[in-house]
Amino acid sequence: MWWLILATAFGWEERGMDGVGTGRTLEPAALFRPTAPAWRAARVSTVPLDLGMVARETASTIRRLRSEGDLMAQPAMLGELGVSMDDVLQTLDLISRVSYEDRGMAYQRLEDPAWIASQFWALRWYPDREAAAARGVDLYSDAIRLTKYVVYTVEGSPVKTDRFDTALYAVPRDESDGSPGVRARLTRMEVYAGAFEEGGQAEGLAQPLVWLTRDGSNQALLQGTIRVNLPNGSSSLYNVHQNNGVAWDPSQRNLSEQPRFWYFRRVEAILGVEQTPLRPRAAVAGDVYNLGLGKLIALEWPGEHGPELHLVVLADTGGAFQPNLFQLDYLAGTFPSKEAYQRWAEQTPAQVPATVLVRRR
Repeated sequence: MWWLILATAFGWEERGMDGVGTGRTLEPAALFRPTAPAWRAARVSTVPLDLGMVARETASTIRRLRSEGDLMAQPAMLGELGVSMDDVLQTLDLISRVSYEDRGMAYQRLEDPAWIASQFWALRWYPDREAAAARGVDLYSDAIRLTKYVVYTVEGSPVKTDRFDTALYAVPRDESDGSPGVRARLTRMEVYAGAFEEGGQAEGLAQPLVWLTRDGSNQALLQGTIRVNLPNGSSSLYNVHQNNGVAWDPSQRNLSEQPRFWYFRRVEAILGVEQTPLRPRAAVAGDVYNLGLGKLIALEWPGEHGPELHLVVLADTGGAFQPNLFQLDYLAGTFPSKEAYQRWAEQTPAQVPATVLVRRR
């Protein structure tokens, strides 16, 4: 079996922002270990068709990025354990095919823990506790941190008002040739101070797509996607498009003073890496440069009627994951308010066992 090479696996140089090496060496065999999960009593709670869609779209993205030599379309550190890109793609293809074949059937293979165990090798993920501790996160030795990201529904305006005074901006107009210009020079604080508004240092260079409250804008920047209800009764979805190239500062808790800034575009669906369409509760954001895009991951936590298994695809990322081998961000769905989200989140633990699944050869 491929995992027999674990004992001789080489060290892995951690990749940071945009896949650049940090100089820190990790041992893949210490973070990912073969396991035989005891899942027979668990209830699989992921919607098979949603999981299949995310798997299919992520596989399509990987194939395109792979042809371009993109670092995200590599097995990353799991390659040191014998996992190839073909393994990743075959895993996603199996999920996509089975979800389609079983549609409308009473028996769903993707809801059967025994079938899942028979089809996939399992690598239990042990978190990088050293890196977690450096960020003030205390973790169990056998559970990763599970945060959640959501799509909030907020009120907004097509024009600036006293209440809706902070815009979501499109990518600046000086990038018509494809290279970043003013986008790479402005921090969030400078944009909030009016850089693109009348009298600002980059007046008129970026189009305001919609105007929100300051809190609404910060939530859009934090979560990556937001749904905006306008006064005329219409509703639009906005997703991050390009950022200013400034790394996320985990020590800065005041979102208005977080220097990282994103520009947006209007979309028809929640999007992940390279505009990959996502489905709530079937996708996670994580460290695509060290884990690798497209990994199928099983998350476990107790539910109302016993243990639950949640199958997700690593199909999204963010500044908090460059690097981060102790955490995933679970796409929870759309919520009308923070209060509604918090009521749901109270039922979900902050630390969960996680297992990477690879199709058996």
